[in-house]
Parts: sequence; structure tokens; C-alpha cells
Amino acid sequence: MSRYISPVLYVLLMLVGCLAFISIAGVRVGVFDPVTGFALLKKSVIASLVLSLLAVISLIVCRKECNAATARFFYLVLVLTVLYSAMWIIFYVQRSGLPEINDITTDMVTPPAYINVNFLRHSGENSLSYHKEWASIQKKFYPNVKPLLTNKSKEVVFQKALKLVQDNGWVLVASYPEVGLIEATARTPVFGFRDDVVIRLMTTDNGKTRVDMRSCSRVGKGDFGVNAKRIIKFMSSLSESLNSDQMKRLRFLN
Repeated sequence: MSRYISPVLYVLLMLVGCLAFISIAGVRVGVFDPVTGFALLKKSVIASLVLSLLAVISLIVCRKECNAATARFFYLVLVLTVLYSAMWIIFYVQRSGLPEINDITTDMVTPPAYINVNFLRHSGENSLSYHKEWASIQKKFYPNVKPLLTNKSKEVVFQKALKLVQDNGWVLVASYPEVGLIEATARTPVFGFRDDVVIRLMTTDNGKTRVDMRSCSRVGKGDFGVNAKRIIKFMSSLSESLNSDQMKRLRFLN
């Protein structure tokens, strides 16, 4: 019986692999939208779990008649499908407790406004109007999302922020040095979900430069914490970049 089961498991394993590849590659190249791709990925995980069960059943049913090579193949199918399923299940469980919000900002009173991004979004995508009721939720789940204050001039900070946008590989939508505004589009690593970013620089009353940032997903009710993570990482990198210049000058003076 094992000689009949092995080809079936092989074909099913290839189909699961193809479904996983199509779900991700299809979104990346624009064949279908990210929501459809995510739905296909879920189906590939379910199919992988079913295939894991079939591999276990095959090992039990054919334990007496299958040779060592066949048994190794059954174990290989089991290991591959379990690892694949576990990877995505862990990913989902780790983020399942996060809120269903998709618009994160360092300024929840007067969020940075998008200008050119408005013309890039389709009617079926998320609105760019900020939901004030999300402010309390953001404070609870993402307390580290904060603006950056620096003694550096607005012009210096703007150039640093613009370079960091480019270094991150985001698509620059618009930049206005005179008003201190940068708009860009970032993409998530796997599915390539597009999230729009706006960075606003202002000079405070005491002469410091304040950097605010907003990151908003184009699709999906929740963002699995991606927008908050993006802002925190950007602010941290910008702060390090600004401080490194100061340290270099101090070393030069010494």
C-alpha cells in the first residue's frame, strides 16, 4: 500500500508548496490583492495540517510493509508540514492579542496629515481620516510610540529623516523641506502590504525640533503591530543618526 500512498503524499506536498508560493508571490507581483493572498495562505496552513495528519496515518498503516526509504519520506512530509504550519500559527498567536487598529501616530491630538497619499489610495482601501477613539487603544498597547525632540536644526533633521526613508527602501511620495513634511510608502516584508507614512517636523517654542510620524495601512482592520514597530524603529534610528554626528564632532575636537 505504501507504494500508492507515497506518490499521493508527494503530489499533495507539492500542491501545498505551490499554494503557499502563489499566496505570497501573487501579492508581490500584483496578481491579486493582499487580502486574497492572506486568505490563500490560511488555506495553505490548513492543508498543511491535514497533510501532517495523513503522514501520521500513513506511518501507522504502513509500518509493517514500508521500507526504510518510504518511512523516511513519510517522516520528511510530516516534519515539513508541521514546521510550516507551526511557523504561521505561532506568528498568528503572538499577534492575536493586538487591537484591530491600522493607523498609528506619535501625535494623537493633531496627527500629521497626508497630502499626496490621498491620490494614491483607491476607494476600497482604508480611509486616511484619523479615528480619535483609537488614541486610548494605542496608548495601552503601544506606549513606546512617541515623538522625537532634538536640539538639531529643522533642516539637519529633515535631511537625516529623508536619508533614513531612502535607506529603508520606502517609496518616496513627496518631500517638502520648507514645511518639514515627508510622505512615503513602505511595504511589509512577506506579503508586501502597502503602508503609507508621513513624517512632520516642527520647531517648538523653546527652539527644539519635534519629529512626529504617522503610519497607516491601506488594507486590513488590524496591522499586527507593524505600524507601531515601524515608527519606533524609525525614531530610534533617527535618534542614533543625530547623536552619532554629535559624537563624531566631540571625538574630532578631542
